[in-house]
Amino acid sequence: MKTVKIAFAAAMLLAPVAAHAQFGGLGKKVLGGGGGDSAPAADADAFLANASRSTKNVMLSAALLAQAVTTRGDLAGRKAELVALQNAHDVKELDAHRASLSSDLATLNGRADLAADLSSAYDAGNAEQKKMIQTALANLAIGIYRNTELVGQAPAMVQGIGRNPLLATRIGQFRLAAALVELQGKGLGGIATKMPKLLSAVKVKAPKTSATSEPEAVAL
Repeated sequence: MKTVKIAFAAAMLLAPVAAHAQFGGLGKKVLGGGGGDSAPAADADAFLANASRSTKNVMLSAALLAQAVTTRGDLAGRKAELVALQNAHDVKELDAHRASLSSDLATLNGRADLAADLSSAYDAGNAEQKKMIQTALANLAIGIYRNTELVGQAPAMVQGIGRNPLLATRIGQFRLAAALVELQGKGLGGIATKMPKLLSAVKVKAPKTSATSEPEAVAL
């Protein structure tokens, strides 16, 4: 997994061809092409916090991008949902938006030419809408990177927690987190392979170091 992180960071700083190759590898990883190291139960709280933070970012980013390629001018129609996502405090509150996440990822994966659709939405938008599309896409790139790590950790983490009597009473939280991570993994793999082209389509640079970058706040 450390090799994946280093290669990803290098791809973000190198030419588009190299970035394309690396995102393609991440696409396979997210889709289940490789496993991750087992995470000790002592890291349970860190896993839960990371899964919650990353899931919130992916949910918001996917919702904004799906809106951009369908009904760009009707963001107000989903504003209450997006505000609720921004204010979610734990995986249980995030899980209430699972169906919307699944739908948004399906929308993005179902576009015949997602890069062209995002480019059209970007070109037609005002300055605020352009910035929102750029931010959402850059944030999704960060989410893709982090999800590869979480997908690798989730199975061993849930198993380890189930064997730890101090954490067993919280197993439901971790199962929810793992399910949300798995859902993202299934939906993000195809997008990961297209990410360099998508970033270019909306004139935004890839995050320099996704291992340490934080998603940029989006003003709704």
